[in-house]
Amino acid sequence: MKLKLTFILFIVFNFFWGQDISKESSVPGSIFSFDFQRFESQFRESRLKKEKISKGSITLPSEDGKSIRFNLSENNLTEQRVNSILTFDGVSNDGSSSLKLSIFKDHLNAIIKNENGYFIVEPYKTSPGQYRIYNAFSKFDERFICGVDENDVIKELATIKQTLSAKSAVNFPFGNQIRKFRLAVATTGEFTQAFAGNTDDALAEAINMVNLINKIYESEASVTFGLIADTTNKTLIFTDPATDPFTVDPSFASAANSQTGFNTLNTNTTLVYNKYDIGHTFNILSSGGAQGQAGPQPCNNTSKARAWSQWALTMPKGIVAGLIAHEMGHQFSAGHTYNAVGGSSGSPTFCTSGWNAAAAIEPGGGSTIMGYSTNCSTPNNQTNTGNNNLNYFNAKSLDQILAYLQSPANCYTIVASTNQPPSANAGVDITIPKNTPFKLKGIATDPNDNNLSYTWEQADVATANDKGAFGSTITGTGGYTAVNSTTAPLFRSEQSISTTERYFPKMQFVLNNQNNPPTNDAEALPLVARNMKFRFTVRDNNVTNGGLDSDEIIVTVSNNGPLAVSYPNATGISVASNTTVNVTWDVNNTNTIKSNVDILLSIDGGVSFPYTLASNVLNNGSYNATIPYIPSTDKARVKVVGVINPYAEFFDVSDNNFTITSDCAAYSTYITPQSAVTAISGSPSANLNMTPPPSANAAYTSKIFVYNVGTSTNNIIVYSNSGMTAPVSASSNAVTNTFKFRVTDSGSYVFSKSSGFLITSIHSGSPASLANFLTSNSYYNGSSYTSTGSAKAVVLNEGVDYYFVISNFSSPANATSYTITAAGPGSLYETSATPAGYSFTFVAINNSTGKIQAVSSTANFTALPAGTYTVKGISYNSTANVSTFVGKSTSELIALNICLNESKNSRILTVTSSLGTKEYQNISDIKIVPNPVKDILSVITEKQITHYELYDMSGRNITGRQKYSGSINFTSYSAGSYVIRLFNKEAMIYKTIVIKK
Repeated sequence: MKLKLTFILFIVFNFFWGQDISKESSVPGSIFSFDFQRFESQFRESRLKKEKISKGSITLPSEDGKSIRFNLSENNLTEQRVNSILTFDGVSNDGSSSLKLSIFKDHLNAIIKNENGYFIVEPYKTSPGQYRIYNAFSKFDERFICGVDENDVIKELATIKQTLSAKSAVNFPFGNQIRKFRLAVATTGEFTQAFAGNTDDALAEAINMVNLINKIYESEASVTFGLIADTTNKTLIFTDPATDPFTVDPSFASAANSQTGFNTLNTNTTLVYNKYDIGHTFNILSSGGAQGQAGPQPCNNTSKARAWSQWALTMPKGIVAGLIAHEMGHQFSAGHTYNAVGGSSGSPTFCTSGWNAAAAIEPGGGSTIMGYSTNCSTPNNQTNTGNNNLNYFNAKSLDQILAYLQSPANCYTIVASTNQPPSANAGVDITIPKNTPFKLKGIATDPNDNNLSYTWEQADVATANDKGAFGSTITGTGGYTAVNSTTAPLFRSEQSISTTERYFPKMQFVLNNQNNPPTNDAEALPLVARNMKFRFTVRDNNVTNGGLDSDEIIVTVSNNGPLAVSYPNATGISVASNTTVNVTWDVNNTNTIKSNVDILLSIDGGVSFPYTLASNVLNNGSYNATIPYIPSTDKARVKVVGVINPYAEFFDVSDNNFTITSDCAAYSTYITPQSAVTAISGSPSANLNMTPPPSANAAYTSKIFVYNVGTSTNNIIVYSNSGMTAPVSASSNAVTNTFKFRVTDSGSYVFSKSSGFLITSIHSGSPASLANFLTSNSYYNGSSYTSTGSAKAVVLNEGVDYYFVISNFSSPANATSYTITAAGPGSLYETSATPAGYSFTFVAINNSTGKIQAVSSTANFTALPAGTYTVKGISYNSTANVSTFVGKSTSELIALNICLNESKNSRILTVTSSLGTKEYQNISDIKIVPNPVKDILSVITEKQITHYELYDMSGRNITGRQKYSGSINFTSYSAGSYVIRLFNKEAMIYKTIVIKK
């Protein structure tokens, strides 16, 4: 909802917050070898010069195991370079990932940012030359403790009044400039003693942590921190606990003690107030754990250093970076976002005492940076299930931070940025029935970034009576549950990189007949009339600094409802295709909200609803619908939908699968690849050259199987050590079971098993061998096997056959049942032979009309005019004439009794206009040299070139829209031909083919 309004913004918060991670836990991730000395050698000469290093590179694995090359440039974290320490910014060749890198005398640390989040690279403690990469916000055994220090100055700042002319989300969009603060980090004597008194090592630790958290703040808030000279020249790196100005509180981190120490530094002129904007004290704990406490505000002399973070040296850097990011959020006024009470067994009241009346916006323990995650577990467990360590700020946290940056924390300097922020639109305000699932869909655009991510969050802050109310079972201070409140938060924060829409609750609950899911899932539908606010936030994930926009929609919940499908609802229902079924539903006065509904049909258990049984029929509770001529299925579902507008709907789905019988045997498929393609009309790039896929069985993420008679007797291939770094063929000569599978989406997968001893290894070929080994959950020490709960993460690609080889060493097989579960970007499926009498073709569906524009058995769409198309596969009865498909939708073809089955997935084909002067001018005063090129490509011209794009010969854009800076580095590209397009702002002015040697 976009609107203009004038309002008074009140911010009320507890002023000091603490975070305590009680002990070090094992960190998930992948281990890899890295030759640091060879890498570091590229800087040995340039680091002796005063000039910033502008050329360098590093290749690191991504979280899913792919190698990514980053181009490096020395950043401005420090005013002057510190001996033996280099800090870099890095951008991947394709422009989709960025990093902050710190190089020390014998190792490196890094934080990588991409559309999937933040990932830490750090030395692996068990072996020289070994590093690990893991999600920076991975789950740990965390515990947060809050402290309060209400001195007079902070009390006076408790309520901030601002009158702003704004849209529905204040201070958005942002990202076209960076706010830079002068950061003073001081370390205690205990901190330096933990490094055996070596001030260089102590400073290196401090610099590394600030470099890491800069990536988070630059991406999330377009804020960066520059370390002042008094930190980097070691004036603030204290060596003696007896003489430093800081008092270590033995019970917890103390923000007040930090500020007191900085006040002393001002008094004795070691560090006067005007030399920094924000201060933070670092301390090292003698035993495991991490703690912090902080409060506002930067820019105020006697409160700008109210922040203390401390950790054990053994703590993974991801934990520490998360700790400091959380505490600095408090310095900028961001309060705790959870709505929970209690605490943990050791601190049973810290969630109660840390509850924030201005920010309690997330149900239960919350899940974003300013939440408490797993820490509010007693007397009631208020932990959100699933991913409860999200790597971004809630929109409410951003509101508080951005408001503070307006005033009073406005002592920053502006750093120019060429980024243009995205635009977010949540849609117009709507009304829905109570206790009824609904869907919201936002609109997002961005002028210069393609790696957008989309977040939907409820924006209602809990009242004092809502405090602790959670879902349908846990009552709050007012004595009622959240679902019966007119104000309590009900829905958790969720982010997607693939869609702007969100279902409330998730479809997995609706399809499991759980419209009101279990409380800890934090997806509760309201049972009473109320208003709910939702925020749609778009992040551009720009590699330099983040651009964000956010918009709000008000969802009015009517006292009417719920809408509920009543037939076909029971188990055991079977109907034939081309017959009529009376679909019924309980209206419950929902017709006063939407007088007409659509009725949709799924044949895959509700994963998709491709068939329309009725459109815009009366919402009167009954409709005689004809089941179309579609393949047989035992996973049919009906969905009744009240479409409010193209971006919002309410609905219900029948409770159970029912059977449709048919003589149509068109088979299910998954086409590969799924990647989007941009091609010029008539060019070879528009020939996608795709291969018909095999028949696909139902997809799954969890499979129960019985270990029966083995399919073969083989050597088992597992890892040779507990670090799972190298495979070994162990001479077990054991009975094994093997089954073949594919994945629906490429990416990193982790396979886990149910309890009991079971070796599970995955191979890319059969029979299993060392050459085709990919991963295992087990290792062999030369005399015995150890079977762990899950296999090491592995990257699997769509369209490739993989093989599970499993064994529990029983001989004969003992018929034990096991469950294997896959966690990754997609699902698993098994293939089978295609039925006789059926053929396959690819179709290009015009997105503007919904009609098939072209058909091709090889996806050759060179004849398509300019436009955007969805490419799908269709299996069909061979008697059909595919030329008649053109100009019709698949629904229209089915209505003609043509037996067909659309692929479960698709890919987008964008066709641009032909190579004429409308799109570009092939002018002679632009020269590309050298061509062929080995490494650096230059453009010789007097014309202005702002950006470029590079395409491979399949039409895939491999760079995105990149800023042009005088040359283009081809070093990392493989030999072959590429199409380069040069732009002056939005106008393409030149295109040619470049050959890479």
